[in-house]
Amino acid sequence: MTHALRQLLEEGRIREAREAATHQLSQDPEDEEALLALAKVALVDARPEQAEQLLSRVKSEGAQREVTLLRGAVAIQHQDFVRAREHYEVLIRQPTPPAEAWHGLGVAQLALGAVAEAREAHEQAVALRPQQSGFRFELGMALVMEERPRAAAREFVQCLRLDARDARGYWALAQLLGQRGKVRSARRMLEAGLTQAPQSQLLRETLAANQEPSEDREEAPDVALFHEASRLVERKRGREALTLLREGWAQGTRSLPLKLLEAEACKVLQPPDMPGIIHAYEEAIAFAPEHWEPYTRLGVCLLKEGHRHEPRAIELLETARRLEPGMPETSLNLVLAYVKAQRIAEARALAQQVVEGLTPEHPLFAQATRLLEALRKV
Repeated sequence: MTHALRQLLEEGRIREAREAATHQLSQDPEDEEALLALAKVALVDARPEQAEQLLSRVKSEGAQREVTLLRGAVAIQHQDFVRAREHYEVLIRQPTPPAEAWHGLGVAQLALGAVAEAREAHEQAVALRPQQSGFRFELGMALVMEERPRAAAREFVQCLRLDARDARGYWALAQLLGQRGKVRSARRMLEAGLTQAPQSQLLRETLAANQEPSEDREEAPDVALFHEASRLVERKRGREALTLLREGWAQGTRSLPLKLLEAEACKVLQPPDMPGIIHAYEEAIAFAPEHWEPYTRLGVCLLKEGHRHEPRAIELLETARRLEPGMPETSLNLVLAYVKAQRIAEARALAQQVVEGLTPEHPLFAQATRLLEALRKV
């Protein structure tokens, strides 16, 4: 591919690349560089059929490596992850496989449920192209699936250092912060992301779904109490945090994040105070009955406590989804609950809805697709 065309594509100047390649093709209908460039543009536009038609016209032996790489991307857009894996495996067996082949293999493996293999493939991609922010992000997502949040966070931070406008990095860090009870820090992360990527629908929707009842965030007493108690929870000083939170609540310092943090404080006790965790979530629901998060947290918590809690857990997760139907997280949690209760048909139908509602670029697309593929085999 000519330097000019390659540079236009690398800089994201898609319209100019399309025009330049189209002009070249009008001069020579067999110009393979133009065909490959237009195939890449078609993939950016999510038109895999057109990309495949263009690739079928590229015949020279020297271009077949790039053709195979792009055919892997076509297969991913068709959600044919087995075929995608086959294309990428051809490339990684070559003496000097491109980093993009390892990256594509990682995406395919993760969608197929091979988490460890996906992480290894993404590590290879990062080793070859350490300055590629997207490779860092995908490695982070694989680490999340391996339940290695600290390692994942390092990759997401590096992703943002390389590209401060990558909305997915802010979203992923906010998710990790929220899972640790740092609700306000998660919101600040989303807000920081929106200053860099103001058009990001992913960040706007996630932020809107995590609105807090408290209006005056800077001076409200609940903010200072949350920060003080969260530091204690971080240091595993759960009993001190519980005393602080419960005294504050009794004195009228109340918010949803505080009550959710109380549950986190119960979790760090040795052994964890399960009745206390459940009670805190129940009180959070009573305090904020129209907010999805306490329903989700209690539902997920009860799912881990055995089959007898499944009906209540499903009821809670269905409520969370009703309150925030546009959040894929609420639907995916409910899919997992249906699976655990052997309600496979409902799980499959809901997973299909989630996958159809996500773009391939969405951070949860691979997880949702992997779930759906697994359910189709049941």
